[in-house]
Amino acid sequence: MKTYFALFLIATVSALIITPLIRRLCQRFKLLDVPQDGRRVHKSAIPRLGGIAIFASFILSLSVLPLVSNLLTDSLRPHTSEIFSILIPSTLVLLLGVYDDLRGTNAVVKFVALGLIASLFYAMGGRIEVLGIPFVGAVQFHPAIGFFITVFWLVGISNAFNLIDGIDGLAPGAALFSSLVILVVSLAGENPLMVVVALVLCGSLTGFLRYNFNPASIFLGDSGSLFVGFLLASLSVLGAQKATTAVAVITPILAFGLPVVDTGMTMARRLISGRPLFQGDGEHIHHMLLARGWSQRRVVMILYAVCAVFGLLAALSTKTSSPVTGLVLFVIAVAVIIAVGHLRYHEVDELRAGMKRTVGDRRVRVANNIRVRRASLALTKARSLNEMFEAVGNMLEFEEFAYANAQIGQVSHAAANERAFTQARKRGSREELEFVNGRIAWSWAGEGISVEDVIGSSDHWCFRLPLATANGEWGWMNLYRPLVGPPLLLDMNYLASLLQTELSEAAERILGVQPKHSGFDKLSLPVTAGKVAG
Repeated sequence: MKTYFALFLIATVSALIITPLIRRLCQRFKLLDVPQDGRRVHKSAIPRLGGIAIFASFILSLSVLPLVSNLLTDSLRPHTSEIFSILIPSTLVLLLGVYDDLRGTNAVVKFVALGLIASLFYAMGGRIEVLGIPFVGAVQFHPAIGFFITVFWLVGISNAFNLIDGIDGLAPGAALFSSLVILVVSLAGENPLMVVVALVLCGSLTGFLRYNFNPASIFLGDSGSLFVGFLLASLSVLGAQKATTAVAVITPILAFGLPVVDTGMTMARRLISGRPLFQGDGEHIHHMLLARGWSQRRVVMILYAVCAVFGLLAALSTKTSSPVTGLVLFVIAVAVIIAVGHLRYHEVDELRAGMKRTVGDRRVRVANNIRVRRASLALTKARSLNEMFEAVGNMLEFEEFAYANAQIGQVSHAAANERAFTQARKRGSREELEFVNGRIAWSWAGEGISVEDVIGSSDHWCFRLPLATANGEWGWMNLYRPLVGPPLLLDMNYLASLLQTELSEAAERILGVQPKHSGFDKLSLPVTAGKVAG
């Protein structure tokens, strides 16, 4: 136990001393992170090679072990190959991150390089071959599948920590909680190698956080986030090799809970919105919390609490049975979905609206579409203005629109229009009909709606159906709807094609005028929708 305490102390003190030295070198040689886009939340240039400080303190602490001879160091000697299988690939990842910090590289190159390094880790013996999956039991993987899962896990977790490194103290703090989980699980499993590595990493991160917490004077950079993420992922793989129970699945997932959730959300959002998967944006979880007006410190402390909850659940999962771990994962997944739903992601809101349209509104939408079809059929049989406007009025009873009006007829044939209007009045039409400027004017209003509430109002939008056949124009019909209100549960294509065609032909048939072909093509008529003009 004294050796454990000494290792932690050496790592912490080393980080406290080395970090300001690295910071000073970065300032001297202008190795700074300059805010040049909207994704960065810092306002001034900050040194960005903090990963070197963590790596140096980490290696310095481990280098003390060969100088000590006790029960702990004796127990580590059989694990020498495992130590190198962790250190060599992790060092290569650090160098990749340093290159990215200094020269910059695109996402494809970075992923390919990480994949090759992960393959090296697999070749050196770090691999996932057997996993205990809740409700399934132990599953033995084919070597090809095991290779893919191992590489995917290492690359995914490395980038997960890279993605959350967006505000001061978040990535190293989350990594510290993950390291503590691995430390607790390793102590319980009596795995000295993982205990030592996790403990030294805890010390290095603790010392570095002194300078990275808001307001940060140095950043992790890609060198630090990728190195820490890869190191933790490789430790979890070695832990999975020692456990074929459900712990091998649930513990790493929960230990990296926040990075995993943020990365999963990021990939899902970009897929849904059709954006490139590897294109950076400013919509990570911490960005969305900052958008609420919260300070960086408040956001970090809240996300630390989330990491602590995930870590506690991960530690407790080592004592539970397979069915219980499956239930725990399900409950956590539901809780995460609910929490993410309150972060105001456009993609989440659209998915929620889509589910509502599919499940809740589908019946109403189908019923409304059927109303339009029935009105169109009634229009094919209409032989008078009364029957024509009655069909349209019956359709509008679905209350998707607040107001409607129309003008029917050709001005050049005002006499024929007036005869049709007079016949409709004699038949005792229930519709609102007027004869205006040589045309028949019709209107319909929903319950409690008056024309003054709609015409000239900026609170409604208008959908206009121009009425025309091959023989010319026959007027128009406007449909009005409030700008603010529930979604329109109707396929507008039914109005713009089926209803528009049948209404146009009914107008031509009823007015009884067969003018010469004017060269007007009804297919060229646009269906317009716009805000109601005054």
